[in-house]
Amino acid sequence: MNGVCPVCRNAHGTGCSEYQTTGDRSGFECEICGRFEITRSALISFFNASREELSLFQRATLSHQLSIADRSNGAVIVTQEWMERFVPNARLPNPLEQATNLIRIIGDYQSKTGEAIVIDSPKIMACAGAYDMQMFSQLRKELEDGNIIRKAGTTQLADANNPIQMRFRYPYILTLEGWTRYQAELRGHVAGRYGFIAMKFGDVVLDNFIAKVAKPAVQTGINFDLVDLRDIARAGVIDNILRQQIRDAAFVLVDLTHDNSGAYWEAGYAEGLGKPVIYLCERSKFDQAKTHFDTNHCTTVLWSIDQPDQFKSELVATLRRSLNLFATDKKAQPA
Repeated sequence: MNGVCPVCRNAHGTGCSEYQTTGDRSGFECEICGRFEITRSALISFFNASREELSLFQRATLSHQLSIADRSNGAVIVTQEWMERFVPNARLPNPLEQATNLIRIIGDYQSKTGEAIVIDSPKIMACAGAYDMQMFSQLRKELEDGNIIRKAGTTQLADANNPIQMRFRYPYILTLEGWTRYQAELRGHVAGRYGFIAMKFGDVVLDNFIAKVAKPAVQTGINFDLVDLRDIARAGVIDNILRQQIRDAAFVLVDLTHDNSGAYWEAGYAEGLGKPVIYLCERSKFDQAKTHFDTNHCTTVLWSIDQPDQFKSELVATLRRSLNLFATDKKAQPA
């Protein structure tokens, strides 16, 4: 593997190779990012080797997304349209989310194999979502100091830069406290700092309202991201992706304007996990036909393209109550 990955640029001495694809795409097999394809337009617009289109942070974020992609149902394809949505909002998991990701990686491996796993590799670093190996090493140390993970012996591997020289690497397992954290995460009891929105895709009015009103309102109002399934750069079994996104969300918004059966399913799954679920509906539709009788008595924030400020105010207030967040009164308090 002696090619250059257009995403991570062979960080940490790893390799990449190109492979043949059908259609107007280029295929890459990277030791960190995994196997993926990039459309010609995206390559020209974002991965031109003669100019810097992406920052190191954006590259690390994209590498993380690609490294965790579910490829069981086909190749991961990076398009120009997706990159245009991704670049302005690129973010890595915060340290707590990175710790949860690493616990999940170790727990999943142990559950499947019964063995310890060597984690000091660029691939595991990217899957966890750390910016670089230095920060990843600090994360690993804090989990070890906190008795969440521990070493399970040593193993010897040849150094990639000097095959004659051997170096020690340490496989890790979860402690009992680590398994408690792992099981809690599987049950949705460990939430990331984002909300997930279930909705019908392809409605221009709804898409624009969510992108230009709802998502900025959540970010500005409570400092949480709001994501939908299109924000995740993954191919694969969509049910598994949905479950993971809902399981790790701090809250779930569900738009029922179109009586979308998928949105109802996602709401039920979130309710079953005990997640705060807030329903949304376009005002005129709700006034005329309500929503399903199982939900029309639940907390529902109504929206209208003519009254975005009222929606933003009601949504943020509802989220604050649901998440036990309280605005700080910046006025001086009387003595």
